[in-house]
Amino acid sequence: MATSRTPAREGWFGAFPPPRSGDPALFCLPYAGGDATAFWSWRDAPGLSPQPLHLPGRDGLSAHVPPPDPRAVARAVARAVAERVAGRRPYAIYGHSMGARLGFEVARELRRAGVAPPLALFAGASHPPHLDEPVAALAGLDEDRFIGRLIARVGAPEALRDDPDLREMLLPAIRADLAWLQGYRYAEEEPLPSPVVALAGEDDREVPPGLMLGWARHTSSRFLLRTLPAGHYFLNTHPDLAAAMVAAELAGAPPGPPEADEVHVWLARLDAMPGACAAVDELSPGEARRAAGLPPGTDRRRYVGRRVTLRRLLARYGADPAGGEIPVAPGGGPYAGDLRFSVGHSGGILLVAVARGQAVGVGVERPRPGAPGQDAPGGGERGPLGGAPGETETRLALRSRAAAEALRKAAGDGPDPDGSGAPPRTPRAAAGPERPERPLGWRVTHLPLDGATAAVAVRRERWRLRFETLVEDARP
Repeated sequence: MATSRTPAREGWFGAFPPPRSGDPALFCLPYAGGDATAFWSWRDAPGLSPQPLHLPGRDGLSAHVPPPDPRAVARAVARAVAERVAGRRPYAIYGHSMGARLGFEVARELRRAGVAPPLALFAGASHPPHLDEPVAALAGLDEDRFIGRLIARVGAPEALRDDPDLREMLLPAIRADLAWLQGYRYAEEEPLPSPVVALAGEDDREVPPGLMLGWARHTSSRFLLRTLPAGHYFLNTHPDLAAAMVAAELAGAPPGPPEADEVHVWLARLDAMPGACAAVDELSPGEARRAAGLPPGTDRRRYVGRRVTLRRLLARYGADPAGGEIPVAPGGGPYAGDLRFSVGHSGGILLVAVARGQAVGVGVERPRPGAPGQDAPGGGERGPLGGAPGETETRLALRSRAAAEALRKAAGDGPDPDGSGAPPRTPRAAAGPERPERPLGWRVTHLPLDGATAAVAVRRERWRLRFETLVEDARP
């Protein structure tokens, strides 16, 4: 993928026209072995001006791809982007699979060069850069095993098995890109100032949606995850839907209500939201009394922040309680019109799950320093269940408790966690932190967070996740 010389400026962008007037330039980087044609269907997508980069060795004619140098490739692409933008145009970066990791490093190179940051970094179907990329280990396999694993793990085209011309055209570039991934070494730096938007395939076995939540640690701004009803190569199978999602985020379109097969989950880190935690004028009379009954300090501030943040989120969905008490369903689960929502918190972490026309429950647990078995961190480079045996046991226990909490709330066995609304029903005797009951039809999905673990329970076998972090004083 790397080369000893930088292609001419026009060679980077091939036949794609310059960005349309009024649209930000969207610089696109393909998956391993891909080329600019992966984004061909985005040429006329409303609100998008794609600028796919034609990486070296991707002309489909030469079987030779230069040996990779991860840092050199990122620098060369960053130079091409900077020249195309030339300080005069807003831009964004989209990378798919390997291209997302390359796009991340390009954004960091642009920051080092003093170039204005992108409007957003879009990461499609990609492991977060601080985690190992397991598929890179396939690069050293013999050809038949290599192709078999690619098809089984990431859904590469079956034609690779039997079409020698296709193999000759694609395999050198794929192997070179996987070698790039093998040579990649993540270095800790300040998070990017740009929002990071992750796009995941619901049926992606290599990079499931929950794993992509790890991208949140790489931005000091907003993080958003959208899920498509597709696999790893949704760029090929669902190009219009992927393009519409990217265009909506570039346009700043507010989220609509959840679709029937979708759950929206919002994360707020309250200690980083002092404005919301001080907005006592937005509380209902009952909430204000409860806040006044708490000792001054962290607990009171977080309580205020939880209630204010929930009210602001409900207003986004057109369900603002307008200063009154937040409505609660008869079984204890909060609701508003056809919306159902659930609230979970642990320390300064707040999660709100929102669904339409169906019950939903959310639970969140974080390690408590000093408590038995609670000394392990909640995230890290080894993955959500990696680490030493003690750490693994701790994370399994946290997952189990979060799942039990989510199930109790979804089934109507838990009250509003801040003590307002209807009283709880008596929990079912079979439920417990170590063996949470799963009533027929409920599905629990675990969400590994940075510093905590969460779970969402819904009465659907298949559903799509939309996950977003809130920044200070986010209002409707």
